[in-house]
Amino acid sequence: MTNEDLNNTIHNVKEAWKYPELYQNVSRTERWLSGATGTYLLYKGITGLFSHPVIGLTGAAIGAGLLYRGITGYCPVRELSQQEEEDLIPDEVVVTETYVVNDPI
Repeated sequence: MTNEDLNNTIHNVKEAWKYPELYQNVSRTERWLSGATGTYLLYKGITGLFSHPVIGLTGAAIGAGLLYRGITGYCPVRELSQQEEEDLIPDEVVVTETYVVNDPI
């Protein structure tokens, strides 16, 4: 992670705190659960870094992502999946032909 990435992340967190209605796509309950789980995984990942480096780094990375999601209320994965769902739903239906049937009753 470069210094620019870190500054960008910190800026995004500050903006999310200032204008939460623009960035939030996660409910309050999900934020609490993500924050608690992220804190726990980050702690366990950092403390287990020297005994099991791969598991520790994986836990710390997942924990950091969940903690970011909990603090900001924004989940980029959720936004991406919502955009893909919107692309699957057609916007309009165009009727090009009409058939009229005269049935004597």
